[in-house]
Amino acid sequence: MKRRHPMTWLVVWLAVALLAALFALVAVVAQLPADKQLDSAHLAGMELGQQMCLGFRSEMGRIARPASAPSQPQHGGLL
Repeated sequence: MKRRHPMTWLVVWLAVALLAALFALVAVVAQLPADKQLDSAHLAGMELGQQMCLGFRSEMGRIARPASAPSQPQHGGLL
């Protein structure tokens, strides 16, 4: 007959209770309605970010063709 630790059942019970609570939380969060205001704010931010980056070359373009150094400093950059 193999002896078990006295707290084995407590640990198993706590693990089952934790999994049940986690599944209940996932079920409740999954059923929440999508927030239209949050979605529209996210899309507006994505659109603004895209407009800000229109004048920049992509990383792949920078690697393929390194930019030549400007002869005079340019004003109005990002910083």
